[in-house]
Amino acid sequence: VIIIQLKVLDTTNMMRRSSSIPSSPSPVVWFAAFLLLCTISSSLGFTPPSPQLLRPISSNLSTKSTKLYNIYDDWSTDLLSTASSDYTYEDLILPFCDEEAVEECLEELMDSDYGKTMFGRHDMAANVGITGTLELISLEGPEATLSLIGKFWHRRETVLGKAAMYLNARMPEITSITVASAEDLNDFEEVTDEFTGEVLYVEDKRSPDFNGDRETMEYQGLDPDARGPFPPSVFGSGVKIIPT
Repeated sequence: VIIIQLKVLDTTNMMRRSSSIPSSPSPVVWFAAFLLLCTISSSLGFTPPSPQLLRPISSNLSTKSTKLYNIYDDWSTDLLSTASSDYTYEDLILPFCDEEAVEECLEELMDSDYGKTMFGRHDMAANVGITGTLELISLEGPEATLSLIGKFWHRRETVLGKAAMYLNARMPEITSITVASAEDLNDFEEVTDEFTGEVLYVEDKRSPDFNGDRETMEYQGLDPDARGPFPPSVFGSGVKIIPT
């Protein structure tokens, strides 16, 4: 093995000395070096790694979860500090209060299981015409101003109320949660003639009453927002209420 190695090196040196211009080893030399490596590896009982082992490690092994820290559902159902929850009331209070923290809490609300019935970012809600979402406009001291965008099945004041209660629970420093305009909380909007001011029609800013349940509960004197758009059912959501 040692003799073969020396011959290969000597051949390479002779080829380089024969020309004044430096040149890279020829394919023959590379092939001979490869055979030499295989011979040495075999004699030492070492198996060269397969091409698959030389690939970069799969990103799946090092991918860090980006799921938001979300305790809204446990908080809203009073499960914190119980065996049914992974969180405690100590986890609820954030140690800081800034715009980034407010936006994170809004994301927790909208991405919660409860949020799936209220916000249009989820397929179940979007499929029945719900497009609503929440955005932070500003945070000035203890006052946060939010914007309600799109159509909600719930009353808009209910949506703001849910956000306000959660923000105050996580950041007690925030004592006032409002909207930029009072009209932002109106579920109906009067469309008027720009010249005469006459009311032409009233626009319903809510999402469609896709199965008639909202109207039925209102007729029965019930609060539709207490149940939401999707009644619990073994067959899934969207079962129509039968008036009694």
